[in-house]
Amino acid sequence: LCDVDLANIPKVRNLNAVLFPVRYGGPFYKNLLQPTHFAKLAYVGPACVGTITCRKQPLGFAESGAVVGAQQEMYMMTLGVLAPYRRLGVARVLLDSALAAAIQDPTIRRVALHVQIDNDDALRFYHKHGFMTSHMVEGYYKLLDPPHAYLLEYPLR
Repeated sequence: LCDVDLANIPKVRNLNAVLFPVRYGGPFYKNLLQPTHFAKLAYVGPACVGTITCRKQPLGFAESGAVVGAQQEMYMMTLGVLAPYRRLGVARVLLDSALAAAIQDPTIRRVALHVQIDNDDALRFYHKHGFMTSHMVEGYYKLLDPPHAYLLEYPLR
């Protein structure tokens, strides 16, 4: 694994374009360099094959978009691995790195993310690794079909 920096942001952009149906703009990538963000790239040999991006935000922001108190959560924006490298443990290594970073910060109470309701592979992966489904968010994805997502959470404290 390596940290995302200014020099390798194009690799994150390229992976995201291949891995996700959502398009991320310039501010998304610029924000990855902020101290409130966590971003890694995964390599198998010389090949860059996966990425994870997270941000620290107020606890509960994933549900309501509102700031609620001083407690924090780590929101996982993306986690993806190129198809030929799946089922080799790469996603688990990326996830473990984010969970370890979250555990090191005593203000972070949980890790949260949204998963499209028909993404069975992702749901199986997260449930296998200790995430629980909180609830369905109708219309979460504005440009995808189906537009609904599950909010998943991994309590830390």
